[in-house]
Amino acid sequence: MIKLNVAEIKKKLVGEKTFRFDLEPKELNLTPEDLPVVGKIKVEGSLANGGDVLLLNAVMQAIVARQCGRCLKNFQATTEAEILEKFYPADAQGIEKDAYTYEFDVVDITDALREGLLLVEPISALCKEDCRGLCPVCGIDRNVDSCTCETTTMDPRLAALKQLLKK
Repeated sequence: MIKLNVAEIKKKLVGEKTFRFDLEPKELNLTPEDLPVVGKIKVEGSLANGGDVLLLNAVMQAIVARQCGRCLKNFQATTEAEILEKFYPADAQGIEKDAYTYEFDVVDITDALREGLLLVEPISALCKEDCRGLCPVCGIDRNVDSCTCETTTMDPRLAALKQLLKK
């Protein structure tokens, strides 16, 4: 858990605490199944007094092992997440049930950082923007070799029209 003492910034009207550290994935409760992070996660940001709330502003960077959604090649890419969250006192009235809260002078930012990093992960990653993928007929990697397979498919409802055009 990543806990920050906010006693000093709560005393000031415009108090701010800056931080910079490296985290192991397990410190954010990340397993390789959740997000296969390679090495440490870099975190830099600040926690500011916003009157009724504390405002978290952080940027995270991590190298993540991925598999291309087109050619199935394994690769590594840098993920960057910007986290902007509000933390309310635990006894505050009228806040949403899933809002981040803190008690006394300690703010636990673990969940906010974890969720921020997971939310920027793409559903399907590409090894490169112009990845040509695998041939659906023979399975060859079209980034490496080319093939002569016929990959155009016709809507079976238009087959009769094709026969008419041949005549």
